Amino acid sequence: MSWKQVRRHQQWLAEEKGSFRRPEGGRIRVALAYPNRYGVGMSNLGFQAVYGRLNALADVGCERVFYPEPEDLPSFRDHSEKLLSLETNRPVGDFHLLAFSVSYENDYLNLLEMLRFAGIPPKSSDRNAPHPLVAAGGVAVFLNPEPLAPFIDFFFIGEAEALLTPFWEHWKTLEGLKLDRSALLRTLGSQCPGIYVPSLYEPVFDPSGRLEALVPSGEAPARVAFQRADLSRETVCRTVVLTPHTEFSDVCLVELGRGCGRACRFCAAGFVYRPPRYHTAAKILAAAREELRRTSRLGLVSAAVSDHPEIRTLCPELVQAGASLSFSSLRADGVSDELLAALDESGHQAVAIAPEAGSGRLRRVINKHLSEEQILQAAERLTEFGVFNLKLYFMIGLPTETREDVWEIVELTKRIKHHVLQRSRGRKRLGTITLSVNSFVPKPFTPFQWVPFAGVGTLKERARWIKAALGKVANVRVHFDVPKWAYVQALLARGDRRVAGFLEKVALDGLSWSQAYKVLPYNPDFWVMRERDRDEPFPWEVVDYGLRRSFLWEEYRKGLDEKESPFCVPEKPCRRCGVCG
Repeated sequence: MSWKQVRRHQQWLAEEKGSFRRPEGGRIRVALAYPNRYGVGMSNLGFQAVYGRLNALADVGCERVFYPEPEDLPSFRDHSEKLLSLETNRPVGDFHLLAFSVSYENDYLNLLEMLRFAGIPPKSSDRNAPHPLVAAGGVAVFLNPEPLAPFIDFFFIGEAEALLTPFWEHWKTLEGLKLDRSALLRTLGSQCPGIYVPSLYEPVFDPSGRLEALVPSGEAPARVAFQRADLSRETVCRTVVLTPHTEFSDVCLVELGRGCGRACRFCAAGFVYRPPRYHTAAKILAAAREELRRTSRLGLVSAAVSDHPEIRTLCPELVQAGASLSFSSLRADGVSDELLAALDESGHQAVAIAPEAGSGRLRRVINKHLSEEQILQAAERLTEFGVFNLKLYFMIGLPTETREDVWEIVELTKRIKHHVLQRSRGRKRLGTITLSVNSFVPKPFTPFQWVPFAGVGTLKERARWIKAALGKVANVRVHFDVPKWAYVQALLARGDRRVAGFLEKVALDGLSWSQAYKVLPYNPDFWVMRERDRDEPFPWEVVDYGLRRSFLWEEYRKGLDEKESPFCVPEKPCRRCGVCG
């Protein structure tokens, strides 16, 4: 056992508020793993919520596991150190279940390394009775589980509130039958809702290499239905463990709802979480008052915070209760007096808004429902309320994007600065406008799932235009992501099981991505740069959200025609997308 690892765990636990201390564990031992560093994992509300729910089950003892800190990695990679759980420093291989919570495709490499660090064979076909079952859940894998399929025994497809209790009831029943590993997985995959066992499905490809079908065996369903939670029956999801080592130290995150009715065509949250669901203001306020005993700092979390139907009454009540509020980001057309007053009371001087595209034409293509006038008005009002620092989110590489659209990012930024200067004239300080410019990655289950990635060279060129135009503009800063990593994300988001070979070469054999592209007999551009045919089966369609493919195609074509579509409004269910039908 590494005393350095143990001491680090002891230090983290000593500084936490709210962690579960059950060294003896439950009858069923679960290692809940986040494939990134402790500070990143503990900033993730979904990971925290699952940790709390698992430990609330009578027969379960759940402990946390994280990817090693950078300075510790050499000891793991030379096999002088094994991965241990945080709470009791138990070897990960001693648990019954190792469950990964995966939010981002770029963490897949860390997941494979963690299996090796734990002494568990990375491929599920190489594991046997002494090894824990390996599962994965989270938004990245229920959008497309296939690139991880050879490494995962089963996937949780859906939300924890709807999945965990039925799953454990099945688990306890099957445990009494003393089934072997293979029989246990066959039974879970055929009888337990929301459980996808990839070994029960065989991919079939046509001569050109395109996927024809994922053929299920035995009684496994043709498609695995996504399990949605009924938030009207659930408690408000919020931070379980407070720690000073998260991105926002000692902030309790409080979820307002799930999904977004805006239906932006690039955003998976606007489609896979349909229809949007919200907790009532009364439930949120009750949960917040409980958390205010631990900390005064609350972060309101939702895909669209300002779209909560009771947000205008909720914010003043939270501030009156003693909360200092922060928001993930605000819609430019949802900057209300109540939100601004809450920001002012909480002393915030920086807010993020997301125009996404510089031109009105491209905002129509992506169905943003946002005019330049609304963006400028939001900037003016924020400045008037003392919010001097604005963060603007843009994307480059969107479908139909032209050089003129990219140039409009520059022009819009200058116009926003002009309006901010007018409103801040005579004040003692001038704020900063920070652009975060990211490469567009087509995601499954969105209308843009058919489109190709723009390409690394194209994205670099467009980033250079923006940087050259804004590089010397005072009080404007520009940050770009790295296009080559966006290419990797596109490969992992859109690939089938053959993409697992690239993961294996990079994570386990130590090759760079460019070396892996040359070694394997597959061209990654096949998955990344190729426009998909209308009727081509997608590997991710083994998951069923209830969305009609014809609806997504119709939205894609409307986007190409620069036509906007209406919002998804839960109070007015319709039959357009198929979910409510």
